[in-house]
Amino acid sequence: MIPITLSEFEQSMEGAVFPLAVAVSGGSDSLALMLLAHKLAQKKGSYVIALTVDHGLREESREEGRRVAQWAQAQNIQHVILDWVGDKPTARIQEKARKARYALLTQWCHQNRISTLLLGHHQQDQEETFWLRLSSGSGLTGLSGMKKRTVRDGILFLRPILDFPKECLVATLSAHNQEWIEDPSNHNPHFFRGRLRQFLSEEGLVSGRLNQVIKKLQMDADFIQSSLENAIAHVVQAHDSGYLAVKKEYFSALHPAIAKRLLSFLMQWFSNADYSPRATQVTGVMDKIKKGIPFTTGGIYWVFSHEEIFLFRERRAIQQGFSISSLQEKTLWDQRFWIDPQLKEYVPEGTILGSLKSGWLNSTVETKSLSRATPWKSGELSEAIQKCHMKKLDCAGAHVPRNDNLGKAIYLHQFVPTLPALWVKGKVVAVPHLCYATLECEKDLRKFIYLKPLFHDSLRFTI
Repeated sequence: MIPITLSEFEQSMEGAVFPLAVAVSGGSDSLALMLLAHKLAQKKGSYVIALTVDHGLREESREEGRRVAQWAQAQNIQHVILDWVGDKPTARIQEKARKARYALLTQWCHQNRISTLLLGHHQQDQEETFWLRLSSGSGLTGLSGMKKRTVRDGILFLRPILDFPKECLVATLSAHNQEWIEDPSNHNPHFFRGRLRQFLSEEGLVSGRLNQVIKKLQMDADFIQSSLENAIAHVVQAHDSGYLAVKKEYFSALHPAIAKRLLSFLMQWFSNADYSPRATQVTGVMDKIKKGIPFTTGGIYWVFSHEEIFLFRERRAIQQGFSISSLQEKTLWDQRFWIDPQLKEYVPEGTILGSLKSGWLNSTVETKSLSRATPWKSGELSEAIQKCHMKKLDCAGAHVPRNDNLGKAIYLHQFVPTLPALWVKGKVVAVPHLCYATLECEKDLRKFIYLKPLFHDSLRFTI
């Protein structure tokens, strides 16, 4: 095998924004990626930063991190070691270490205003992923493998060497007289991936031909993905107060394959999980929707009207509150709302952001002002609250869900308690999405507490 040329590498870097970060473990794959990215950055008059995560799971990991730092410094490449602190898992070790690794890498990129992170997955990694997912019963989306470009939380995860075999990466290192570290866990039979690698090698099932099959599957998956995005755009509406509405007529007309993927997307939107829910769980939701009876699953409360399916956050699944003063960067609360750290400038010291909780309306607003048989229209609940002598915020366009044929208790007792609220000394001082506040504030606080987009970076994550 011959080394990867700078021209070949540059063609695979479409979309990258310099300066950028490179995840470097010290293995041949990530080290070759670091060197190639460094050469390209020099050509463009920029630079790269190498990031090494020390999981603390092996005694030698700290020394390996230092060796990577020395190699990077020898090339005039900035290097940072990110430590995974806290208790370490005793089960599902690789899975949990992977999640911690990406969390640390993403956090560092946000803190240092880096928008592109390079990952060292190569052709054999892609093929191993195919076999892993095949063994777990994955469908088309899973079998289409890792995507070359994935955006998550505003960071572009780019895999520029995904189409290159490992031998080319080793040849690239040899051309630069660069050593590398062999991670023993890669071939450890204790882990399924290690056993799989040994089996594939012994049976000769690792080859470039499978990579071509994966590319064909990716084309089919991309077509279905495009159909799904089109369906979502026409069928689903995200409301700024934290719930989703699905048009029943359009949903019923969807092909079952697209309808199930749409439900999977909605469930993943609420969970913010890396991967879609299991197919059996999605099928169960589809069956319950056909019955038209309200139900809860996946942290979601599903309610039906004549025209729409409403998805609210299930009350018992709401995330715990936290102190606004602790905010250092934009933070996702309850997997639904982005909280801007500028909020600290407009609220009292000691303010807690959390859910509104049950019983607040009954104790704050005259019950008779909310008792009615007709549907709430946009802003009407806000007006009812304001009539109870609450201070008014400028909340033009505030919206609460309409209900065509269900009692209002559905919304007062299931939806309203899921709204984000600001608490001081155990009392609610503001509910931005109800235009309610007892504190002096010239700003519409919804500018600092806002719903994450429906299409938040990517419909599926494959990192």
